[in-house]
Parts: sequence; C-alpha cells; structure tokens
Amino acid sequence: MSESNLSPILVVEDSPDDCAIFQDAVRVARLSNPIHVVEDGAEAVAYLNGTGAYADREQHPMPALVFLDINLPKLNGLDVLAAIRQNPATSELPVVMLTVSNSDEDVLRSYEMGTVVFIQKPVTPDNLTTVIQSLNHFQVQILGPTA
Repeated sequence: MSESNLSPILVVEDSPDDCAIFQDAVRVARLSNPIHVVEDGAEAVAYLNGTGAYADREQHPMPALVFLDINLPKLNGLDVLAAIRQNPATSELPVVMLTVSNSDEDVLRSYEMGTVVFIQKPVTPDNLTTVIQSLNHFQVQILGPTA
C-alpha cells in the first residue's frame, strides 16, 4: 500500500523539538503513514472536525490515530480528548497520550477518557514500536480509505 493510500497520523504537539524527535522515531520504526502536525488543542479539534483551515478532507484527511500531548496551548490534551470522545465521528478514534508528566492523576484520567496508550516523552523508536504493538493487540490497524 502506498503512503498516499494510508490514513495519516495526527500529532498534536506544540514543541518543535518533540515533533522532530517524533518524526525521527517514526522513521526509525519504519511507519509508512503520513504525519500531520498541529500545534495546539484548538487546531486539533478543528482538524478532527474538518472545520476552518482543515475543511478540505483531501488535504486534511481523517487520521487513523492521534498522538496527543497533554500540555497544549488554547485547549489542553484532556479537553481535546473529551471533544474527541463526545463527537460521534471521532469517538472511536484511537488516541495515544504523550506527556512529560508522571502524574498518576493524568494517567488515570487519560485512561478513564479512553486513551489506548499513555507514553512519557520523549518518544523514542522503542516506545513507538511498543505503541504500535499495543495497537495491534487492540486490533487497531492504520489503514487508508477503502476504494
């Protein structure tokens, strides 16, 4: 399957350094899906809802998976996760929570809200591979649209 046929992975991250680390980890993990990056919680909600600058679904297709930082400007990651779960179009979308926090409360709240995996930054090829294996365990596949 070519990269153009694969659904993207949406990365919601405001740190350029963390985005670069994530991109490197994706390359090393040999993940083929295109990566779309938004920098704040409000952008993430707009992207997922297909509104505003993200209304063109040809350019901004619905992702198969979201990597979501907890600490974001405008709307924090937990607020974005709540919006994802409340929208019928995105309620089943797998979300991987990313954070530097090791707060038990953040971890518990994320899982209660439907996060499939919670990983502490930085994202490395090893923990990205673990996430992918976990998603396979949950029978989530990152596939493009059917033709």
